Amino acid sequence: MANLDSLLEAVKNQITNHVQQGGHTNFDTGGLLGKITDLFDQHRASNVRPASDDPYGDPADQMAGRNVRPASQDPYGDPADAIGRRH
Repeated sequence: MANLDSLLEAVKNQITNHVQQGGHTNFDTGGLLGKITDLFDQHRASNVRPASDDPYGDPADQMAGRNVRPASQDPYGDPADAIGRRH
């Protein structure tokens, strides 16, 4: 969770620096930082693991001999890459 902690600190520092440099001063900085910290704590408590730690593995790995390629080799690409593009 070190990466999560460093990300939280980076977000908090950005907000604090913005306010100290004369940025938006008409809101409760402490309250905002508290809400952000709560969100990070909720994520930490959910014990979400990365897909690489999936105890059931990748179904494609169980299809030996079926010519299943990894998603990175999908000839149609990633639909998320098409967001904002018109065909």
